[in-house]
Amino acid sequence: MRLISHRSFNVRGATLGAALILGGAAACAPPPPPPEEPAAAEPPGPMPEAKAESMSDEPPPPAEAPPAEEKKKAFHDMDPGEKLNHMKTVVAPQMAKSFQEFDAKEFANFGCVTCHGPGAKDGKFDMPNPALPPLDKKLMDKHPAATKFMMEKVVPEMAALLGEEPYDPAKGEGFGCMECHTEKK
Repeated sequence: MRLISHRSFNVRGATLGAALILGGAAACAPPPPPPEEPAAAEPPGPMPEAKAESMSDEPPPPAEAPPAEEKKKAFHDMDPGEKLNHMKTVVAPQMAKSFQEFDAKEFANFGCVTCHGPGAKDGKFDMPNPALPPLDKKLMDKHPAATKFMMEKVVPEMAALLGEEPYDPAKGEGFGCMECHTEKK
């Protein structure tokens, strides 16, 4: 009775023969060279002195938000859910801080309604918002501190938070006053 077919014997025999030949060759080969020893390390220099403020019990200051140019999407490229989340978690907190630094009493309750008007309570965030003061030169001249704040702080900050360029009068494009306000006629 044959337990192994001729075909399987040849395959097994060839495999066994190859293993013996390769194993024998490996056994006759010279041993590998010893690993190189690492270069002696330089002795460490003097320890830096600890500064008193680094040993404070106070927690470190919070990390600042990444610059807008690091944002993955500009606001206009976001879907409605992303826009709402971005406004709630990025824009509103940062702008509340800025407006409250400008006038803490006037903007103590800064929120969606501050910029978007009463429609924000119903989920309507259309801009520009006619509930905001319509702008003209006379109004801007009457309120120079507010005008300066809006032009030098709010416009560039909002542009950055939305991934836009600030308004450029020479080009007539970018994020500017008329993104939020209407023009007095």
